[in-house]
Amino acid sequence: MTTRDVRLRVERCADMVSLELYEGVTTGVASARAMLRSLPNRGDYPHLLPLSARAFMREHWRANRLPSDWRVAGNPRLMGQTFLRSAQENLEMRLLKERRRTYPGGVPVAGSNEARRDAWRQPPLGFEIPGQPLSDETVRLLALWDLTQNDEGLVVSVRVVHTLAPGVFGSKVPVDLSYEIKPTGGIFDMLQFRGDPQNEDLYADIDREENEGDASGE
Repeated sequence: MTTRDVRLRVERCADMVSLELYEGVTTGVASARAMLRSLPNRGDYPHLLPLSARAFMREHWRANRLPSDWRVAGNPRLMGQTFLRSAQENLEMRLLKERRRTYPGGVPVAGSNEARRDAWRQPPLGFEIPGQPLSDETVRLLALWDLTQNDEGLVVSVRVVHTLAPGVFGSKVPVDLSYEIKPTGGIFDMLQFRGDPQNEDLYADIDREENEGDASGE
């Protein structure tokens, strides 16, 4: 399999699970916001929305059929750690909250945990070293969701990225693939066609530990 074949496989897989991915994220966000409405001064607890939403997303995917051999994985006792995995395609998506103000470019850095740093550190999908065989390791993607505000109200966005390095705080995490998930299913290559400027993140001031909290299990 060539590097082009690998990239096309990733694109096909992202497209295959795109509708279920978006539906799970929107359902999780809506359920979490409904649950938190009864909490007085809920604005004082910005970490509760992403954590609660992640739990509802996971439960949605567990309760509803995913395409092909896709399965929900991860240890929910570790800050709701959630993956979508396909053994057949040897591909994994890790669910995380995007941080457009906290992290330049929005992609969370891996942090200090070595297992997570290794997961973020991957060879480019479109690069091949002559004479060196392609790696048969699992392709690891980040499924990033966000909730932003525009003139029409709150908007949920989802994208899938392929990281190349763990990243450092204050700099963009390098990626060579970024697919926006469309609400009706399907993907849009964000590295080829730039969209509108990113909106303000309503939940950016969440402790760094929330994104590192699932690290001990992987």
